Amino acid sequence: MKPLIARVIQLPHWARMMLFVGVSATLLTAGLRAQPIPEAFAQEDKLHHLLGFLALSFSCRLAFLRVKLRWIAVGCLLTGIIIEYAQALMPLRTASAYDALANGFGVLIGLLIAWYWTRD
Repeated sequence: MKPLIARVIQLPHWARMMLFVGVSATLLTAGLRAQPIPEAFAQEDKLHHLLGFLALSFSCRLAFLRVKLRWIAVGCLLTGIIIEYAQALMPLRTASAYDALANGFGVLIGLLIAWYWTRD
């Protein structure tokens, strides 16, 4: 039996693209809410940022296997910066350099996992 990731990579392109679109929509919906998501513990939002951008970069890599990792990283990082900037413009939200840093770590970890599982 093939490992799960091998089966995911062999999915048709449209299925991998739908995974990416779903993750992107979820991330944008959560990131651009009028009010922040309530936290169960201090700095929980940093964990949300890390996991969200890990999922974004990983799903982006699966959707665009022929695109170089550096361009996926640039696109995901710019997405995080734009979301943080948009939050600064919202009345009940604030932008945070630490959130952007958590986004960056999420992108890095997601791409490292994707690279490891998709390498030849």
